Amino acid sequence: MKWKGTKLASIFGMTCPRCQESKLFEDPNPYNFSKIFDMPERCDKCGQKYEVEPGFYYGAMYVSYALSIAFLVSVFVAMLVLYPDFTVTEYLVIGIGGLIVLTPPIFRLARAVWINFFVKYDPNAVENWKHHKHD
Repeated sequence: MKWKGTKLASIFGMTCPRCQESKLFEDPNPYNFSKIFDMPERCDKCGQKYEVEPGFYYGAMYVSYALSIAFLVSVFVAMLVLYPDFTVTEYLVIGIGGLIVLTPPIFRLARAVWINFFVKYDPNAVENWKHHKHD
């Protein structure tokens, strides 16, 4: 299956949605809390601005919320299947504990999903940017 050019390749690879060659985040480790928010201003390969407009990533909070709910539902279903006699307290400890641990990757995944809603893949983006820079 051809992944390059798909939204999934950009989202899970955390790469520029336009050219899929540069990383969205300066530090690939989401648990480096001093750099968790750090993104380049634009893609160094195709020139795509990562913050399309001021406050652009506020919308990613909705995506983050949906991902968090999906995680909590998945934990609930897994517990129903694997341990049907669980208590609400056990569910809350496992679900909320897991959610706390996964917050940094969910935050970054939500930003990757959000920018991919608005920026389309362009296989010629790098070449076009090279010509644009030299004009």
